[in-house]
Amino acid sequence: MFDKLGQLKDLWKLKSQMEEIKKRLDNMVIKTESPHHWVEVTMNGSMEVKEVRVLPEAKNVSEEELAKDIKEMFNKAVRDSQAMAAQAMGGFGGLPQA
Repeated sequence: MFDKLGQLKDLWKLKSQMEEIKKRLDNMVIKTESPHHWVEVTMNGSMEVKEVRVLPEAKNVSEEELAKDIKEMFNKAVRDSQAMAAQAMGGFGGLPQA
């Protein structure tokens, strides 16, 4: 009986830690520019896109070039967000680091 109570207590502690991590990630901001500086994206640590801006320099660029630039930018933003999340989660005991 006391073992089950201890497990329940551990689950509540883990839930609390995960909620804290989520808050921290939601408040972290990553701003990434595309390789040619045609587009920029702002993303939070939870990998939610908050803003996308197409810069004036992109107006004379072909659709194919712009699409490639955007793809590279988003991939970098996601990698940066994942690294940020791993770092944030590493500070909590009992949670594995990525």
